[in-house]
Amino acid sequence: MATKASRPRGVSRWNVAARALAAIPANYVLTSLGIACLARLLPMRPEEASVAATLASFALFAVLALAAFAVRSVARLWLAMIGAGILLGGGLWISIATGGRL
Repeated sequence: MATKASRPRGVSRWNVAARALAAIPANYVLTSLGIACLARLLPMRPEEASVAATLASFALFAVLALAAFAVRSVARLWLAMIGAGILLGGGLWISIATGGRL
């Protein structure tokens, strides 16, 4: 087990735990919202839009997971993810409420 002296500066267990929570469960929610919005916005038949958005989800999930460990500040990471979630959730809600396609 690494001692406190052997860890790089600024790395703590809470820091890694917060990033892991952002990289897996929060990333899943954010990717789901993004892909649902994308499937509604793509200009093609609904079946094709769903398949295209699902294929894009793999790349989006990977990029967000890498970004969770690449950013310097955990606070900024969470603020960005929460902000993106609110925007995507709001956009999806508006799309559903206004009768956007499924």
